[in-house]
Amino acid sequence: MICNLNSATPIWPSRDPVSICMPICNEVDVIQIVVQEWIDEVFKYLPSGSEFIFDEAGSTDGTKEALLELKKKYPFIRVNFHDAKDGFANATKRLYQEAHCPWIFCTDSDGQYIACDFWKLAKQIEHNYDLIRGAKIGRKDPLFRRIASLFFNKIIWFLFNMNFLDFNSTFFLIKKNVLDQILPHINCMETLINTELLLRTELENYNIKQIYILHRPRRFGVSRGLHPITFIKHSIKALIGLFKIKASYRTQKL
Repeated sequence: MICNLNSATPIWPSRDPVSICMPICNEVDVIQIVVQEWIDEVFKYLPSGSEFIFDEAGSTDGTKEALLELKKKYPFIRVNFHDAKDGFANATKRLYQEAHCPWIFCTDSDGQYIACDFWKLAKQIEHNYDLIRGAKIGRKDPLFRRIASLFFNKIIWFLFNMNFLDFNSTFFLIKKNVLDQILPHINCMETLINTELLLRTELENYNIKQIYILHRPRRFGVSRGLHPITFIKHSIKALIGLFKIKASYRTQKL
């Protein structure tokens, strides 16, 4: 999908550069298309000093080789390679720690998010938000994942009374200094790192803006899901993590 920019050049309304961060594992079929889309529709319009970073861990399908070819073509791309596959959360946390720019943007590498929706978020940075997040509408994931996400969101609404959608969205801009303050405290949700990041950012009274964005089906293959037993185990851990986060802030108020 090519972004319709209405013949206008996108404008990043700041002199501050941006770190675009993408965790990746086994996406050889789509990664060249994804990278080209993000370069053509976002990265080339960002200020000097911006960076494009991948964390690759344990790919077995040729993704590592594809990234090496992309690095040759685009020297500004930086890739951190790891032999062992250790999960989305660990890869994402490493990216957050290694990104250097004043603004950090994180998104998935599977191509389901639309690059030009970045500019919907970018328009908001002039309003002094600390976190600007995209919430998917018309989600194009399998039915089981959509149902599970719906129940998960409702549990969070009940526990925290927060008026957000799509709590685990991986499409957001956050100030580096805010991320650095929150990241050391992210220790309750083993896999849903971006859910915990959002919850703690809100609970710490940072200024958050939610923007609705589109979602598209995977271009190749199917959405990767956990084995049902593994999914249940992770769901229980996530629920326990939510109660731990809530308890930690209740204790602070006492």
